[in-house]
Amino acid sequence: MLDPIQNQALRLCLGAFGTSPTTSLHVEANEMPMGLRRRWLASQYSLKICSNLSNPARNCAFDERFTKLFDKRPNQIRPLGLRVKTYLSAIGFKQKDIFTSSISTVPPWLLKRPFVDLSLSSFAKAETIPEVFKSKFLEICDGLQDFVRFTQMDQKRSTAQQQQP
Repeated sequence: MLDPIQNQALRLCLGAFGTSPTTSLHVEANEMPMGLRRRWLASQYSLKICSNLSNPARNCAFDERFTKLFDKRPNQIRPLGLRVKTYLSAIGFKQKDIFTSSISTVPPWLLKRPFVDLSLSSFAKAETIPEVFKSKFLEICDGLQDFVRFTQMDQKRSTAQQQQP
C-alpha cells in the first residue's frame, strides 16, 4: 500500500519518467525499498526485545507454539516473531547469537561517582617528553591499591570474547 506512494514520490523528487523502473529509482535516490526497510526494522525490533531478559514481550517474540497453526493457514498474517524468524534464518542467524543485556535495578543517581584523576592534564603535551608522562603515570598507579586498571587492550579482548560462538 505504501510502496506505490514511495515510488511516485521518488519519481517526483528525481524528475523521472512514469515508466522508470522502481529499482532504478531506489538506487538513484539512495533509498531502501519499503519492503526491505520493513524487514530490517522488524528484525531490529525483535532482536532488541530478545536481548533484554526482563522484557515481557521476549517470551512471545520467538515462540514456537503457533508455528503449526499458521502453517495450516497460509492466508493468515503471521505474528511478528514468526515472520522475523524466517528473515533471520535466511541470513544464517541463530537465536543463541543474541547478546543479552539487562537494565540495572539501581537508579543512576544512586550509583557511586567514579573517581577520575586528571593530574596528568597539568602537563602540556607539546612541551613534555613521553618519559615524564610515563613516570608520573606509574607514580599515580603505585598510589592506587584498590582500583582496577582497564586498558584499551582489555576492552578489545573483552569485545572479541563476546563475539566468539
